[in-house]
Amino acid sequence: MKAAAQEIKAKLEASLQHVDESAVVLLKGHLIIEEALNEIIGTFVFHSEQLDKVRISFAQKVAIARAMSLDEHENEMWQLILAVNSLRNELAHSLNSPKRQKKTKALIDLQKKLRGQTTAPDGSEVPEHVILSFVVAFSLGFLSGFIEEVRRFRAWLDEMEKIINPHRHK
Repeated sequence: MKAAAQEIKAKLEASLQHVDESAVVLLKGHLIIEEALNEIIGTFVFHSEQLDKVRISFAQKVAIARAMSLDEHENEMWQLILAVNSLRNELAHSLNSPKRQKKTKALIDLQKKLRGQTTAPDGSEVPEHVILSFVVAFSLGFLSGFIEEVRRFRAWLDEMEKIINPHRHK
């Protein structure tokens, strides 16, 4: 086997020896957060299939969802969601990024600011992956309220559309 192939094989084996729980929580949580953003945007528009034809980044989806929010567009939760994205991008592009710890700390600090301390009731430290799961859950809780708001708005809009355009509903 050539030297480069052996180096790559060794690196892969080393990276698979340990499950990075924080990375798993963050990567999967990010996917579910993005699905929630997709539902918010897709419910709000009339022809969501048109969105499948373009590539909208996560940050752009956040901006679109914020723009659609009636009164939560300045909520600090958007910063938490964007911080999840920033850390996810770091993880997705480098296994051992020197920025990872800094971005993780920034995300956890923002979580503390929004939700209070991140220690267990007995005062012990909570593992990083558990705090990140709280971050994801907190973000999804915020977005679930927004999804319900968008669904109510869409139902109201659909009823209005039937009244305005009865010819489309015969």
